[in-house]
Amino acid sequence: MTIDTNPTRQRRALVVGGGPVGALTARSLHARGWKVELWEGRDDPRGRSIAMTNLRSINLNISSRGLAALASVDESLAELLLAESIAMPSRMIHHVDGRTEAQLYDPLRGQCSNSISRSVLNQRLVEMLPKGVQARFNTRLDRVDFATNTAYGLTTAKGSAIGEETTKVRESAAPVTVTTTFDLIVGADGSWSRVRQQVVRASRVDFSQSFIPHGYIELHMPPKDGGFAMPPNHLHIWPRESFMLIALPNKDYSFTLTLFAPFTDIEQVRTREQATAFFTRFFPDAFEIVGDKMVDDFLNNPRGNLVTIKANPSTLGDKAVLLGDASHSMVPFYGQGLNCGLEDVRVLGTYLDNFGVTGTTDEPLGTADPTLRAALDAFSTERAEDLDAIRDLALTNYVEMRSSVLKPLYHLRRGIDWVLTRVYPSTPQAVDPRVPFSTKKVRGWTSLYDMVTFRPDIGYAEALRREKWQKSVVGGAAWATAAVAAAGVAVVGIRVYRAFERR
Repeated sequence: MTIDTNPTRQRRALVVGGGPVGALTARSLHARGWKVELWEGRDDPRGRSIAMTNLRSINLNISSRGLAALASVDESLAELLLAESIAMPSRMIHHVDGRTEAQLYDPLRGQCSNSISRSVLNQRLVEMLPKGVQARFNTRLDRVDFATNTAYGLTTAKGSAIGEETTKVRESAAPVTVTTTFDLIVGADGSWSRVRQQVVRASRVDFSQSFIPHGYIELHMPPKDGGFAMPPNHLHIWPRESFMLIALPNKDYSFTLTLFAPFTDIEQVRTREQATAFFTRFFPDAFEIVGDKMVDDFLNNPRGNLVTIKANPSTLGDKAVLLGDASHSMVPFYGQGLNCGLEDVRVLGTYLDNFGVTGTTDEPLGTADPTLRAALDAFSTERAEDLDAIRDLALTNYVEMRSSVLKPLYHLRRGIDWVLTRVYPSTPQAVDPRVPFSTKKVRGWTSLYDMVTFRPDIGYAEALRREKWQKSVVGGAAWATAAVAAAGVAVVGIRVYRAFERR
């Protein structure tokens, strides 16, 4: 009788972080045949009522990139979450004098960004985890031993372990240590990632974080007469040069308002009288709707920081990978933080598939896996350029939202893009599941916003390269036009001068 000493087994993945990126990663790896365990430090959100009260990024903006990532794992996910969101086909600019101005995002194809509650998004993705995914809530990562591929966590009171058949809830006064082994640990645990801390300690990672001198405060606009107090199908913006207020609609007919401003400006507004004067001066139409509640929120709600985080490489050999904010936290001004994180999951899946990394292996756990390492190295190296591009674009778009939208040159460029998009259009390609991006090089003319927000077939870096070229074309045409005009003026001037000489 022959004894099989090297049986095939499932690869094991530990996903740390049960937010949207972590939940989608767990589902994606499970669909590829991996045995998946998920750890989340917060309570189990399933079956709970959702209240718009957490005062932290209540709304998220999900657009084509995020939806394409969801659909790559399960078409029904994209359909479900679109039904939970509110379409925003345009910006609504609010001027100080009360005038409003709608600016369509995509005049050619009418595409939309979509406002969705962070809580709803997270709850739905967790609710749709397959039964084969073992999820532990109220469990946070403590440390990782990469030599033995072992993770150690602490499960606090009410910690839960959800497996295929049963749900067990533990009531305990003291945290209990839990351990698990893995072939791959996925850090999807946000900007202050515990997995990233462990990876940085174990390897040479270029890690940086930088704060901008601006912060944010969440405010709230309640429903009015059982409906929305403002038109709901817009991202509302009150641009005020060095600061701005934005509003996104919620399904309960309220709006989440967010004030972005330099900390030096925020700190000067300390009393109710000063806050009232500030809002009535700069945001009179919003203050007319919300009233004193706006002042209460400003004085009582926490001040949030805006940070950019970079970790490169975003992998550790064949043992770990960082996704979402754990790898590339960015400021929120392009609405791409969520979309980029979800896209990480889709793109990683293409590398696993193309390198032939399946859900099973013949090697014992802990054995070096050169195929998995090659896939992760390629993902980290090639994804880095796109991540650098979107971090930079997010910072730049803050200037556009709070200031440039008021400038004549901004509207002139929008007009040029509108004309050239129709004369020389760029045709979107379907997202190909076999490659990270279907379009390697953009053909035709399309706006930067369209490429970033509505073209999941294009990488962020290619979108930025194309925009630099388009900008140079517009700039060159402007200089050429100015030169021709100057030459014309010179010719006329010479003729006039000679006419006077003859007299």
